[in-house]
Amino acid sequence: MRPARYAAFVCVAALALSGCAQQSPAVAAYIGDVTFTQRSVDAIFDDARTAFEADQAKLVTGTAAAPGEQLERPSLPITRRHVVDLLLTLDLGHRVADARGLTPTRPEVPAELIESVLGVPAETRYVALYQEWYRLYDTLQDEVAPAEVTDDRMMTVYDALVDAHAIDPGLSAPVVREQFGGGEFAALPLTVSDLLRDEAEKAGTVVNPKYLPVAVPMIASANNQSFPYRMPYLQAGTVVTTS
Repeated sequence: MRPARYAAFVCVAALALSGCAQQSPAVAAYIGDVTFTQRSVDAIFDDARTAFEADQAKLVTGTAAAPGEQLERPSLPITRRHVVDLLLTLDLGHRVADARGLTPTRPEVPAELIESVLGVPAETRYVALYQEWYRLYDTLQDEVAPAEVTDDRMMTVYDALVDAHAIDPGLSAPVVREQFGGGEFAALPLTVSDLLRDEAEKAGTVVNPKYLPVAVPMIASANNQSFPYRMPYLQAGTVVTTS
């Protein structure tokens, strides 16, 4: 049985985020006794936005426009939801690795490479956290047996890729299996999302509803191109265990 003090904390966390989320926006999520504040989410997002806008300003300065033409600036390709995804996934991923005695050993993916895929400047805190997550993700996928891929579960990965415009929409499960190697592309994303969901339940995780569903930051590759996508793993308003 869990200590009474911990159980009381979980109850308070659940009330704070599920019942009063709009009136109490200072917290983005809890994992056990770890608090992710809205301020920390804003700081990471604002850092990315500032660097991105500075880069875009330089590009516009060096680009000639026709008389009367205004050059349209692209917008930052991430939101605060992406920041929360990354913070929670990284924390839960480290808990999973620690519980299994796993230590990342692969070299870190260069920040410039991540920038080329995500569209977020390499020098930002967001990219640094993504580097840490991707290295941890490689460790988890190497050390854990792949999940069973049923049609329904395969299609959840397929739908996530469709949402990211990384794959053609409108395909049936048999067609997806036929065109994409029997659905093996879905095994590792499902494995990692299952591990994170189980750890979230074990740790006592509560998420501000405005950031649901929480998703694993993923990268898919096809035709010599890479695409970021979100693989949801926490759907409910709160995920809290009581046993």
